[in-house]
Amino acid sequence: MCNKIRLAIIFINIFTVSSCASIQAGLYLASIDDNNGETILKDEPNVRLILENIIDSFENYTTRVFSRTAVNFQMKQTKLLTHSYYLITSGNGVYHTLSFYGTAMAFYSEGAWAYDTDSDISSYRLYLEGDNKWDVRELFQENTIDTKETLKNIISRMDSGITYYYNDHVINKPRVDNCNTALSETVVLEKGTSSSSLAASVSTGSP
Repeated sequence: MCNKIRLAIIFINIFTVSSCASIQAGLYLASIDDNNGETILKDEPNVRLILENIIDSFENYTTRVFSRTAVNFQMKQTKLLTHSYYLITSGNGVYHTLSFYGTAMAFYSEGAWAYDTDSDISSYRLYLEGDNKWDVRELFQENTIDTKETLKNIISRMDSGITYYYNDHVINKPRVDNCNTALSETVVLEKGTSSSSLAASVSTGSP
């Protein structure tokens, strides 16, 4: 319980102390990526090109879905503090991560799809090495993800003008996403699964 209270206080402070912009920017760099949110936003067109190239040879790629804790000092995933991302692997075993992020440490911000953020890559590499400090869990293990249709959905979301809302997987609102709802609304499984069960699996980190 103490850990949950401590995490809640930290995140409330991060998202509400808007006057401390430099602190929020520093936390963004420390917890998400060495690039700031503005850089991630500007890089989204390059991410789109990468996805278009993958679609052109989708037979050579596999896609999987993982969830993890929001920060590396969080011991276990919770409904409020859970992050989801795609793992796209080529035939030669090279893998990359893909996820939807807010571009600022705020409840609402612009959003962008980001490729290989430091936190996603670090969590997966440690998971492979047997150090699961991010509480990484694979979702939809019994299903095959349709890489082509999933990436087409992601590109369509890029063009939709959707922005970021941190708590969208708890209080779903129109025209916004967070990492969890963006994934549940784009993933396509080769074996049919209802959108409601997809959303439930992503938002709770259930396998």
